[in-house]
Amino acid sequence: MTQFKWPRSMTGHLRVELKGDNLTQWLNRAMSTGLQLKDIRWSDQKRLRFTLTVQDFYRMVPLVRRTGISMRIVGKKGLPFWLHKIERRKFFTAGIALFLAMLFVMASIVWRVDVEGNETIPDKQILALAKQAGVYVGQVKYRIPDTESVQYQLSRKLPGVSWVGFRLEGTRAIITVVEKKRVDPKEQSDDRGPVNFVAKRDAMVYDLRVERGRPMVGVSDMVRKGQVLISGYYGNPEQKGSLRLVGAKGKVLGIMWYDSDVVVPLTQKRKVFTGERHVSTHLYVGSHVLRLSFLWNPVPFNRYETMQEYHAVRVRNWRLPIGWVNEKRLEMKWVKRILTREEAVRLGMERARADLLARLGQDGRILEEKVLHERLDNGKVYLKIHFNAVENIAVPQPILQGE
Repeated sequence: MTQFKWPRSMTGHLRVELKGDNLTQWLNRAMSTGLQLKDIRWSDQKRLRFTLTVQDFYRMVPLVRRTGISMRIVGKKGLPFWLHKIERRKFFTAGIALFLAMLFVMASIVWRVDVEGNETIPDKQILALAKQAGVYVGQVKYRIPDTESVQYQLSRKLPGVSWVGFRLEGTRAIITVVEKKRVDPKEQSDDRGPVNFVAKRDAMVYDLRVERGRPMVGVSDMVRKGQVLISGYYGNPEQKGSLRLVGAKGKVLGIMWYDSDVVVPLTQKRKVFTGERHVSTHLYVGSHVLRLSFLWNPVPFNRYETMQEYHAVRVRNWRLPIGWVNEKRLEMKWVKRILTREEAVRLGMERARADLLARLGQDGRILEEKVLHERLDNGKVYLKIHFNAVENIAVPQPILQGE
């Protein structure tokens, strides 16, 4: 079983300078006795500096006294010496304790309540209902009901919302509201009255999927913007009294034509993680991270990204605003890559294709793609790409009374 070793910052270490003759022999003798001497530096032939732990320092003192070598402590670091300084500075320690106590008290109170996501419901109405639920500025955080209870009380008293969220971030309470969707008159469906489906732009009909109503066009027909594609009336218009208003329902897929202009630099720059990491642990109170100097080791990387994992202290069901945070710093670097002209064209095609598919929606797909123009200028590839694509071109249009 591997024996656990406390870090040097916890056990304490000293920087010692020795001065005298035969320091090399003394150093060999000290190492042979098991002393762990670190960061050994020679100032000259008669002066030597090194670092060792407090325990090894007391073992080293007899070896020094028997040789006539002079010894001087030039530095002390670590928790024991820090605690000793605190003991000598009682008023300073009391001030720190009072400061931490004030931070604890301030971090235990809600200083701000924010509302987000609401469009038609006033903030004042939501804040008034939140106060009734126990959430307001000045409230002690441990007296706030649990999240589910707050969300239930707010959603029950706000009939115009479909969902209410609640969370605490430090000393800030955040209420998120999702209001019930209001249907635009241009997008009326069955519950807002019968509709026709018309073309949203010029296209050629690719496929018809009529669930209800009467198709007014066929596959391969050219249609104009605003033309009726599916009628909300069902029946034979040539027979008097045979038409029945049912409202249109379905999809009409049309072939559309798009041109896309893309610029791709031949020099690409991307972020790469090396796999090296630096981990440190700190205390936090409220929203403040306390980075104590005697526990802080400098980050050995020039470029890095930081990830934080917070661990709160809990007393039964109470989550106290104190704890510790693990900070992981991942070393990264920027890597340049020079593309060939063919690679740049392929990358540009992929970007243009992804952008178009995002615009077409879930029913859309690309039938054909072609590069119309390609040129290389000043380290960049310029592309003009033509796409033949399929998308749903049918949009609802209300049927007015007497139409």
